Amino acid sequence: MALLKKNIPMKHINFHLFFFTIVLTSSALASTNIVVSIKPIHSIVSALTQDISTPKLLLSSQESAHHAHLKPSQLSHLEQADLVIIVHPDFEQGLSKSIRNIPNKKLFTVDHSTINKYDEHDEHDEHDDKNHHSWLSTKKMQQFAHLLSNKLIQIDPTNKTTYQKNLHKFSQRLTALELNSQQQLSAQNKQTLITYNNAFQHFIENNSLKQISSISRQHGENLSIFKILNAKKLINKHQINCLLATNEIPKKRINTLTEGLNINTASIDIIGFDINPGADHYFKLMQTVTQKTAQCLK
Repeated sequence: MALLKKNIPMKHINFHLFFFTIVLTSSALASTNIVVSIKPIHSIVSALTQDISTPKLLLSSQESAHHAHLKPSQLSHLEQADLVIIVHPDFEQGLSKSIRNIPNKKLFTVDHSTINKYDEHDEHDEHDDKNHHSWLSTKKMQQFAHLLSNKLIQIDPTNKTTYQKNLHKFSQRLTALELNSQQQLSAQNKQTLITYNNAFQHFIENNSLKQISSISRQHGENLSIFKILNAKKLINKHQINCLLATNEIPKKRINTLTEGLNINTASIDIIGFDINPGADHYFKLMQTVTQKTAQCLK
């Protein structure tokens, strides 16, 4: 009533109330600025942050995390982020300089539990500790999703209920994906396979597939004659059905390796470069990896 006695027009009062409401609403809706390195992990983060925020994808084209050279706009995303999520510093080698500049409290790694494990135990297989393609294991991504959800709640406690709801939905969907994959591969679980490199290790272990060997421990290694001849002997000796390779291995190199042998091959994009980013990306990617592997093992 005091305001009315000073003859302040009601429309001005309404305007100030409206403006004040907008400011409050904007503050309440301010969301955590999250940047994620690669598509499969970005997909999982997108599922966990639905209805809260939209994470930025750092490497959105055919850029390799091993050799990426960041543009100024990408560097700006990292500088402005509240949370940066990567697989592992050894995986995103192309981002190593930029990652070093990120404070520890703002950096969350998918394989951080793996790092701790190897810090505590001296005895480990060199073949294992250099493999950071953990998104190919649905079991490991269940663990990652729970850890990340806790981290998001810690940063943004006002949205705790939504994060928990999203985690429950994601976990259910991931369990269904895992069951479906195991059903597709169960008919071929007696067949043997060999891999060009160790990128598929987590997928093979997750689905209890029979791997005889990995020809190389490095992604794009140009095999020596000795390694090629050795691999051919293994394939013949164990009557291996399938050779899995990541899609960056040239077809000519695969043909040289399998020439004269009765073996199926599958070249698989384990990042899902051609799949649209978003919450569905991871599920489409894993379905593709499963289908191609099952077909190769037939």
